[in-house]
Amino acid sequence: MKKRSDFREIKQSNKEEKYKVIILAGFSDKQVHSLINLYKKNKLPKTIFATVTNKSKEFKLKTLLKELKREHKAIKNI
Repeated sequence: MKKRSDFREIKQSNKEEKYKVIILAGFSDKQVHSLINLYKKNKLPKTIFATVTNKSKEFKLKTLLKELKREHKAIKNI
């Protein structure tokens, strides 16, 4: 599988916060973690990172972004 990434921006409707979304495919776990750590180290904008899964590749992009936003919100509230 070729390495690919997609970059999108989504808003949280009630807070109007914007998040960058980076969707990765074909990267090893080590590469994904290195990218996330590098992103945090350089204090880049708030970002939701996701990797393509068998389930997520069936979603339309709009549906996937809604699901990522929902999951992100749930994780923040833990």
